Order: sequence, then C-alpha cells, then structure tokens
Amino acid sequence: MADLISASSLTRLPELISELGGDPYEFLDRVGVDPAVIGAYDHFLPFSALSTLLGLCADELEAPDFALRLAGKQDPDILGPVAIAARSAETIGDALHDVARYAHVYSPALAVDLTVGDTEVSYGIDTVLHRLPYRSHVVELAMGVTLQTFRMMAGPDFHPTHISFQHPRISELRRYVEFFGCSVEFSSDRNLLTFPRGVMHRHLPRVDPMAYDLAVRFMAGRDPDVAFHDAVSAVIVRSLPAGAATLKQVATLMMLHPRTLQRRLALEGKAFESLVDDSRRELARSLLSNKDVSLSEVSRQLGYSEPSTLTRSCRRWFSTTPLKKRRELTRRGG
Repeated sequence: MADLISASSLTRLPELISELGGDPYEFLDRVGVDPAVIGAYDHFLPFSALSTLLGLCADELEAPDFALRLAGKQDPDILGPVAIAARSAETIGDALHDVARYAHVYSPALAVDLTVGDTEVSYGIDTVLHRLPYRSHVVELAMGVTLQTFRMMAGPDFHPTHISFQHPRISELRRYVEFFGCSVEFSSDRNLLTFPRGVMHRHLPRVDPMAYDLAVRFMAGRDPDVAFHDAVSAVIVRSLPAGAATLKQVATLMMLHPRTLQRRLALEGKAFESLVDDSRRELARSLLSNKDVSLSEVSRQLGYSEPSTLTRSCRRWFSTTPLKKRRELTRRGG
C-alpha cells in the first residue's frame, strides 16, 4: 500500500498549530490521526492524511507557508532508519544514494532520484499517488526536510544553487528565497533541489548526533534506570530497515569498538545477536498490529530481503504465520 508515511513526519506539528492559535487535537481528529502516535517512526499513517492536514492548517490558520515552517522545526532524525543510513555513509554522494534507496522505508508514497550532470546534481522528489489533496503543501514539506538533511550532512551553511517546484507559488516569493537561500522556480517540470557536483565528494563527519545523544545519556549514567543494552537496542531498531544493524555498524554509530560493545553487553548478560533478534520480534509485533502496513513492507522494515524470511521468523517467534499473527493482534486490539 503506497498511501503510507511514518508518523514521525508529524513531529513538532502540534506545537506549530498551537503557536498559530489553532487546536492541534481538533485538526488531528478531522483527518483521523491519533496524537499518541506522533513521532513514532515505526507507526504508519495515510500519506493523504498528512497532505490533507498540511493543507487544512495552511488554509485555516492563514499560514500558506505552513509546510515550510514545519520543515524548519523538524530534524532529519524524523527520517528514522533513512537518517541512520545517510549518517553511516562515507561521503555525501554515498549518503544521497542511500536516501534514494531507502526512501520507501520512511514512506512508500515518495519517489526520490538523483541525476548527476557534469557540474551539477539534481535531487528529485515526487509522490507516486496520483490523487492527493493539497499535493503542493506536502511537496514543500518534503523539499524543506530534504534541505535540512543536506545541512545535516554538508553543514548549516549549505545552500542549493536552485529549487524548482511543479506547482504554482502558494506563499510569498521572499519566503521561499529566505528558506532555501537560492533562486526558486514554480510551475516547472520537476520538483528538484540542484547543487554543485563537488558536494557529492565531501566526507561526512563520523559522529552521529542521534547515536551520540543515546551514548551520552545512557553510558554517562544520566539515566541510571535505563540499561546499556536498551541504548543498543534503540539503535538496532532504527537501523534494521536500512540494513545497518550489524555489530560493526551499530558500534560505529555508538562510537565504540565492536569488542567494547560486546564486552559491555556481556556485563549485563546480553549478546548482540540476541538483541537484534529481540528487536526484530518487537518491531514485527508493532508493525503487524497496524493492518495498513503490507506484509511485504513489514519484511522490508525488519531488514529482510525475502518475505519468506519473515514467515520463518514469525513461526519461530510466535509459532504461527505473519498473517495469522496479524489477525490475532488486530482482533484483540494489539
């Protein structure tokens, strides 16, 4: 089912609605979104609900740039596993190829592509949904988050050379120029962010902010009630869909040597391989309880290349098939 996007896409949206004088719960209720799922990257909601919500807020709160305002408040970590894949890359070019490759993990409705020219690169964004309310608003949110992601990788001073949108302008031109820091074109053939080809060769900093925050908070003892293995599990869960949940990759994200990570887990009576399996099982349970997420998408979110692997795992974890486990979970409400 293509009409899906991670609920992390709504991060900071209630706060923005409140700042503009609206009632976030009333807006969310109108599009059928449970406020409790906001920020949960492993929970999915209709892409069309997000699009409708953005348009309603823009119209009724008299903020035509609502989507850009929201993008400015959001951190690239809302992309979850996609951000993990990007930050695990060696160069910005590698990271962008990973983002394009794993975009479906964040939303099957998004289509991302890279076109590399002699001097410039174009990063294209579109949605595969043909009938989408307020399409222009959700495209502007996607482009705004894309800019934030570029700045995560290339530094806060990064500016594209050009932005183009397929839709007509919906806000003041100065607002777009202020946000993107470059020339902006409307009613174009493509939704594109264009930048110099040399940016592709820049090496990424090897410190991952999200993992660093986890490492500091849990390893430095700021939260003594949370064990080290829980910090490791949190990174594993976010890394699974991007295929980055190996010992070496998780250790790198947590700024540890693999043997150090294993040794610290052993002190708590845990093994890395068991944590990966446990994390997959709990993520599978969560995704299977959401009947809008197809079984093939569940398989991809768990980092499996073949649906048959999901079937074998479910038989081992739950002594039943994925479909029967879904029926059980949805019948009893999770």
